[in-house]
Amino acid sequence: GIAAVGGARVVLTDPGVAVNLAADYSSNTLDWLAANVADNEAALRERAPAVRRLVWGDEAHTAALLAEFASPFDLVVGAELLYDPDQYPALLRALDAFVAGGTLALLGFTHRHEGERRFFEG
Repeated sequence: GIAAVGGARVVLTDPGVAVNLAADYSSNTLDWLAANVADNEAALRERAPAVRRLVWGDEAHTAALLAEFASPFDLVVGAELLYDPDQYPALLRALDAFVAGGTLALLGFTHRHEGERRFFEG
C-alpha cells in the first residue's frame, strides 16, 4: 500500500482465508486487509488502494481483476508467497495473468526449503 501514498493506483489482493480466533469471533484475511486500508485512509488521502479477493488459479477472480484494472500492471509485488510448493502452479498462473514484458515483479520471501529455488529455476 505504500505506493498509494505516492499517488500510484494500487490493488491489494488476498485470498480471504478464514480466521477463527475465538468461539464467538470469526473473520478472514481479506477483511483484515480492508480494515488496515481503512485505518490508514488519512495517510492515503484519496488514493486508497483497492482491496480485492484473489485466489491464485481461480479464473473468475483473475477475470474480474483483469476486467476492472488495466493489465498488464507496471509493478507486481509479493511477499511471503513461496511457503507452500503445492501452490506454485497456481501462483505462476496468477503471475502470468498480471505480468507482461514491461512489468517489474518483485517477490520477497523467507528461505524455508529448497522449493523456493526450484520456483525461480523452473
